Amino acid sequence: MEAWLRILAFLLAGFLLLWRGADWLVAGSTQIASRFGVSTLVVGLTIVAFGTSAPEIIVSGLAASEGKVDLSLGNVLGSNIANVGLVLGSCAVVLPRVLETPLRAREVIWLFISLALFYVCARDSSIDRPEATFLLLAFVGYNVHVLLTAGNSAVHHFEPDEKASRHPWFWTLLGIVAILSAAKLVVIGAEDGALRLGVPKAVVGLTVVAIGTSLPELAAGLGGALRGESDISLGNVVGSNIFNLLAVVGIVALVQPISPAAVPAASAEIASAFDLALSEDVWVVLGFSLAVILLPVSFASRAGRAKGLLLLAGYVAYSIWLYASRLS
Repeated sequence: MEAWLRILAFLLAGFLLLWRGADWLVAGSTQIASRFGVSTLVVGLTIVAFGTSAPEIIVSGLAASEGKVDLSLGNVLGSNIANVGLVLGSCAVVLPRVLETPLRAREVIWLFISLALFYVCARDSSIDRPEATFLLLAFVGYNVHVLLTAGNSAVHHFEPDEKASRHPWFWTLLGIVAILSAAKLVVIGAEDGALRLGVPKAVVGLTVVAIGTSLPELAAGLGGALRGESDISLGNVVGSNIFNLLAVVGIVALVQPISPAAVPAASAEIASAFDLALSEDVWVVLGFSLAVILLPVSFASRAGRAKGLLLLAGYVAYSIWLYASRLS
């Protein structure tokens, strides 16, 4: 019982710090950017995108550096699934028009490009530094494309909290420290729990850890929905998924190549993790990505709340299938 209480404390503390740390980082860094006169569009594409995806970077990086590639890949792909099924589904229940506005062609194209590039780089059961560099260059290309095609589209204004506006540098640094600490707590708690229950680490990465690192996106998405800003909720999910596949995987593999050769002691586990990711998880991500594109244009662009419930039901069904298939 004492061991389980310790694991629960690690997970709860980690999830709370991930959520609050990302919030502090986004609020503080956004205020710093505004003081220097940086456009809110640039802030949204850089600082805010990094802030909400920082947990995925840190958790996946720590897991990969310790040879836990199954947890690392599971976190990235699982976060993309959770972002659509859990985050976007919840946002649509609160604000139905989140799923009543079709995506722009630009977002659709990059959503599939990012998944295709990840698949191509991972198809040989490894992602080395040259491939990591390629993914990061693709991410730079995505941002350049967004900036060049932004045109006169609406720019969202982010509202940093009052404390961050008075001491932005302090809250930015505090957010980074909180995220670093929280990431380690989540990895420790998830792994210990998995070992005690006999659950494969890939399953934990695809569910528990993925949900934990998607909390910032959930908070940002629900915040936008509650304020009536449907574009923030939808754009946050799509942008985060592209960020995860290109930037998160790229950064992690650049620091620590994700391959059996890089971690010989865990070569069998790494090969198995890639096999499951490519044969099952990538296709689930593709299915949820198609849902993001097709649901807004289905049912004559109405019934947003019902579409949100459908996504939530799909995510619950996926989680049940995942545990049933990989624990058998």
